[in-house]
Amino acid sequence: MSEPLEDRVTPLSMRDTTTNTTGSGTATGQGISRLVDITPTDLVATVSFVTVAAVCLLVVDVASPFLRTAVGLPLLFLAPGYTVVAILFPRAKPLESADEGGVVAQTVPVSDIERLALAFGLSAALLPLFGLAIAALSGGITAPVVVTVVCTFVYSGVFVAAMRRFRAPTEDRYRFGLRRRLGGLRRSLFGTGSAVHTAVNLLLVVAMLVALTSVGYALVTPQDAEQYTELQLLTEDDAGEYVAAEYPDHVDSDGNVALTVAVENQEGERTDYTAVVQEQWVADGDVFDRTTLEETDYSVADGETAYGDHNVTPTAESGTVRVAVLLYDGDVPDTPTTDNAYRYGYVWLEIGDDPEALADE
Repeated sequence: MSEPLEDRVTPLSMRDTTTNTTGSGTATGQGISRLVDITPTDLVATVSFVTVAAVCLLVVDVASPFLRTAVGLPLLFLAPGYTVVAILFPRAKPLESADEGGVVAQTVPVSDIERLALAFGLSAALLPLFGLAIAALSGGITAPVVVTVVCTFVYSGVFVAAMRRFRAPTEDRYRFGLRRRLGGLRRSLFGTGSAVHTAVNLLLVVAMLVALTSVGYALVTPQDAEQYTELQLLTEDDAGEYVAAEYPDHVDSDGNVALTVAVENQEGERTDYTAVVQEQWVADGDVFDRTTLEETDYSVADGETAYGDHNVTPTAESGTVRVAVLLYDGDVPDTPTTDNAYRYGYVWLEIGDDPEALADE
């Protein structure tokens, strides 16, 4: 006898929905796993680190030497080289021949240790090239310029590396597994079976870190550029050009001496100067009397040169005197001398009738 229809039909509210829920969870888990598999985590980490480093060194401009070294060392000695390695070796399983992959094809396997070593080596080789390019284009190798060039290179290289990696089949792409790599590093350092070998390994690691940290600190820590002020005493030649020659060596009594004072400012900021023109009487190399003839103020922008024309009249009626220009970048002392001047220059003058003119007469 057949069962009643109501006994063979399970109400909708009593049906088991476990299969549908499990299937949905499995699909979600597979989707996340798939996303992780296709995401080049090492390239994402490289871009993220370079961005953080750029913000710290360029935007925030952190002053802590430790923090600047911590971000600057990998930025200079790891990121550029690793980007090139990622471009050249996008696969974990290399091609059997270059014909399969075009002009640039990976035909050899590269281990993680080899990738790291190549990254350091290539970074060290790239930095001088960056320096030459910066010097040729802008002429100023400063920390902000170096960081900008390195970051631009890494961003561009990571884009190319990602394109090459996505062209390879998913199962052949290189993947970085942090946990497995750390485990291998621990076994390499501490799994030697010998306390002596372990100590040597640790000593080598510490020595390498100290050496790289020292170089990285020197590169990423702002260094004061050479700062100086240059003072020149010039004259005009027949063509109207300023020259450091043809100074007058004789002047008649009550005659004028024409000199041009050039002040070049390389102090890194606008600087105010005072030039004191002084007549000095010298005996046995010592100044025994002096007279201030003029004082002139100069306000010179960084990298600029200011010129000032001076017509001075010595007070001596005869004899040999020294006309000195004493330059100060602050307050002028009560007694200006060559010893307390920031910069100075001088010319010797013979006061009185010109012997050559008298001889011609």
